[in-house]
Amino acid sequence: MITIFNQVFILFAFAASGFLFAKLGKLKPEHSPILSGLLVYVFLPFYVFDTFAKSFTRKYISGNYEIILWSTGIVLVLAVVMAFLSKLFDRRKYERDVYEYSLVVPNSGYMGYPMAEAVLGGAGLLSTMIFCLPLSIYIYTVGYSKLTKSGLSFKKLFNPAIVSLVLGAIAGFFEVPIPGVASSIMSKAGACMGPVSMILAGIVVSEFNFKDLLSEKKVYIVTILRLFIIPVLIGLLTSPFSKTVTEVAVLIYAMPCGLNTIVFPRLVGEDCRIGAGLALISNVLACLSIPIVLTLFNIGG
Repeated sequence: MITIFNQVFILFAFAASGFLFAKLGKLKPEHSPILSGLLVYVFLPFYVFDTFAKSFTRKYISGNYEIILWSTGIVLVLAVVMAFLSKLFDRRKYERDVYEYSLVVPNSGYMGYPMAEAVLGGAGLLSTMIFCLPLSIYIYTVGYSKLTKSGLSFKKLFNPAIVSLVLGAIAGFFEVPIPGVASSIMSKAGACMGPVSMILAGIVVSEFNFKDLLSEKKVYIVTILRLFIIPVLIGLLTSPFSKTVTEVAVLIYAMPCGLNTIVFPRLVGEDCRIGAGLALISNVLACLSIPIVLTLFNIGG
């Protein structure tokens, strides 16, 4: 539990530093698009491609096909259940959509992947990325549509993360040799992903008034569901069937709320206060909840 707590605390420390330096004026809101661009177009794609190119082999696929089946089922069930449950939180449709998205989607890419690598190792990271494929499809179709008040668009699936995943999977499946210097570049770029994403989270949260973010009671209910109830239920459901599925499913769904409830609404000028409150409170409480939930299912032990 101490080892897991240390990994969570390291990521949280970067978020705290981003928040602190933003409040001191050393980091500014206009820096956020720069960090976001580095994450979306450099760090995450390199990280994903490198992992798949090294480990996505024919042998791995034949022994782990159930991961994608479980993940698809979990996303579908959560999407249906949370569509009904979110109606209890707010009468306003857009606010309901924000709560619904936050209950279905954890911070899988920017926090979940670094955590998976630290706790489960390289093989566990690959399983986690494969597990998150259906979740990514939900994020860039249904999720994007809800948070931007736009129609469903499968064009959003053609993004750097998905493209790098497909190319990496092809390279791994056909055992395409990757030059050592290229692999080293991608590995070092991937190592930047966790710290930079959490610094970005700190900068974004610093733009809002703390009192406003902490005053919404519904945010606390959603956070408890996100951090404790959902991952525990998923762990209890999957543990009798597959240890690998349980490890990656519980780890991913134990992550706090992501930043898309801030980033996507900003594209259309919507109010981001609820999303910022969810990001702030869930990330703080995650320092306590993640070690407890992972230890409960003996993940990383």
